[in-house]
Amino acid sequence: MAVAAFAARLPDVRITSKKVMKDCLVAYLAVGWTGHVPDACRHRQLHLPQRYGRLMWGWPNRFVSRMREADTRVIVVNGSGGFSEGFDDADDVDAIPAGWTGGVWTNRIDVVAPLLGR
Repeated sequence: MAVAAFAARLPDVRITSKKVMKDCLVAYLAVGWTGHVPDACRHRQLHLPQRYGRLMWGWPNRFVSRMREADTRVIVVNGSGGFSEGFDDADDVDAIPAGWTGGVWTNRIDVVAPLLGR
């Protein structure tokens, strides 16, 4: 409810919550194969656990591209999405899909940024 109220007052701000992400991803699982991006996925920020990414139609690059066209940011989170589970070392970074163009969640930007060439 608080997220919906926030979105209503500041419609230009991307929102996210567990419910927002679940609504989007469940809807996308149902229709993503058609290329359609559900309204539940538009103008959002998704923190998607890498473990579940492979379930998304077009994973990784087509999925990210579709979401970008829907004004949605995709941030990949390490593992199964435990609290603040980031890509924090070289082994973690090696697990990021080749050519990944979305965001990367990390707790060690000092370690990860050079590995990603940023």
